[in-house]
Amino acid sequence: MLQANKGNVISKFHKTSLEIRNMELTYYLTVFNRLSSISSILAGFASSALTMSVTTRPLHGFRNVCSTFFGKVPGWEDSLLVMAFLIFTSSAFGMNLLVILIATLCNLWGPGKALRGADQAHLHQAIDVLEQAQKEAMRFFVIGLFCYFISTILVVWLFFDKMGALMTTIILILFCFMLIRQSLVIRRAFIPNEGFTSGLIRGNPVRSSASASST
Repeated sequence: MLQANKGNVISKFHKTSLEIRNMELTYYLTVFNRLSSISSILAGFASSALTMSVTTRPLHGFRNVCSTFFGKVPGWEDSLLVMAFLIFTSSAFGMNLLVILIATLCNLWGPGKALRGADQAHLHQAIDVLEQAQKEAMRFFVIGLFCYFISTILVVWLFFDKMGALMTTIILILFCFMLIRQSLVIRRAFIPNEGFTSGLIRGNPVRSSASASST
């Protein structure tokens, strides 16, 4: 009876530890779903900006037609401004696509490795990979958001006069500082300086169970 009680306690202990790790797995998958949905919206905005730059820029032979349909775009005469706009817009589109790709692959293959692995080590490995992928995806997301913000400022200088572009730039920069400040405040409130603890329990559960049964 005593050995049976020991085995029951050990089984419940390891089952509870795996449930905790499963909660971590669900957390990372939820984070990837949120990042993927937001990055899809930002990538759509960046793609629309690239399409706008193609259809709006006056080309040789079509200058009069474009002027008739779209009017005169004063910023297109500055090649450096156009180049910067295309670079930041393309970077925003590419970074958000990377976030979508990482989130999609992690959602597809992460639970499969954790569920169909030979032992619980596959669950721990899957969570470790998801943790590293989340850091990379968050880094790409922040860079893509920054590039999209710069692209928004540049498109204002392309389509509006200097006074209107200057006023809009000041407003956008003000909101950018507010966004950064709010992000830092929320990060300090939810993320401790020493980092989060993991639900991983060191040791060999099979060996522990066998040693407990033999005593």
